[in-house]
Amino acid sequence: MNKQYVLRRLLYTSGLFVGLTFCVDAKTTGLDYAAGSLRYDSVWTCDQPKSNWYCDEEAKTEPPQAPQKPVVKAKPVEPPRPKTDRIELKDLETAEQLRAELKRREDVAVMKPTPENIKDYLDAWQLTQNTAAKFADSWQRVVWQNPQYDYSLKHPTNNAALNIAKQQKEQTRSQALAELSKHHGLIFFFRSDCTYCHTMSSTLRVISERFGMEVLPVSIDGQGMPQYPNFVDGRGIAAQWGVEVVPAVFIASKDTKEHAPIGFGVMSFSELTDRIFVLTNTKVGDNF
Repeated sequence: MNKQYVLRRLLYTSGLFVGLTFCVDAKTTGLDYAAGSLRYDSVWTCDQPKSNWYCDEEAKTEPPQAPQKPVVKAKPVEPPRPKTDRIELKDLETAEQLRAELKRREDVAVMKPTPENIKDYLDAWQLTQNTAAKFADSWQRVVWQNPQYDYSLKHPTNNAALNIAKQQKEQTRSQALAELSKHHGLIFFFRSDCTYCHTMSSTLRVISERFGMEVLPVSIDGQGMPQYPNFVDGRGIAAQWGVEVVPAVFIASKDTKEHAPIGFGVMSFSELTDRIFVLTNTKVGDNF
């Protein structure tokens, strides 16, 4: 007789077997409730290990998984190594070859500083110096014979030409500033307790007297200075123009009221006149 059958009969006759039968109206409870909430797992389900217990369901076995192929990592590609073949100096044909051979001999001499390796490097270095000297000499000869390539004609380098160029420069700028003063003036922002502003005021006085350029003093603290006791209260103007550093010098048109900054901080007479001339009479690149 089957052992499972005998066990079931014993449980049934002794009252340990429980049978539950429910009849639920599908119209009032719904099929989902009858099928879900009142459904219990079978006591014969092998959901956990039990001693001396026989299960109705056979043990479920997972399907065998296919063996995974091992991942083969690609080997990193090494960058090509530079050629280290020696080239004799007499066989060099290009500047690139000369640079490469000089570097190769230098590396060898640094790593193995034997007298032979150092001499080998110095031979290449001497060839490089001789080649550069020949190029520089040829370049100079071409410049001398072709004035369109001579930079010193525009910007002299010898003392005699420098003195003449300086005189011409000062004359040209004096004429330009005198002409500029007819329709333009300078606006000088200062603060009464600023030492740099006092120094700058003296320079502006000289420019005003020499070129006839009007200077409008503008105080940002509401007080004047000895050089300019009569001033304009410029606390509002300074904020509008973004003046945060003094002394500050602007140039302005008397006709259109347009203005542009010339510079900030203390400037010498030559520096200030140079800036005014360059910003008002030259284009970008004219002085170079």
